[in-house]
Amino acid sequence: MLYAAYGSNLRHTRMLERCPGATPAGALLLPGWRLVLRRAADVEPDSSGLLPIGLWQVGPEHLERLDRAEGTALRVYDRRRIALPDGSGAWIYVGHGLRQDPRRLRADYVEHLRHGYRDFGLSPAPLEAALAACGFIG
Repeated sequence: MLYAAYGSNLRHTRMLERCPGATPAGALLLPGWRLVLRRAADVEPDSSGLLPIGLWQVGPEHLERLDRAEGTALRVYDRRRIALPDGSGAWIYVGHGLRQDPRRLRADYVEHLRHGYRDFGLSPAPLEAALAACGFIG
């Protein structure tokens, strides 16, 4: 099954620490969503948006690990099934009540994001736009 990463799990070393055995499965721009940065990376529906995502091939044990890492039991993020442009599906995590607070975005976390964009060969423009929109200085 596929998992769509848009935040720090784009970074290959970070994801493989969390989910040993997961494999990168490509990258794409997901229409209808956009990246937002609050205390961490998040997504929200946007009819004109294009969300850069990295796809990971994962198994059920990886989703269990990701659920714990993403705080689904605490309702920090919800895991949802989304449709990809080719008609297949993927799992994605959507923030549940994260409040925007750019002061809580740590510079090392932002570096994880930037590194992940490079790992998947994604243009950094959407990430830099989201950083500017939330007022991150760092």
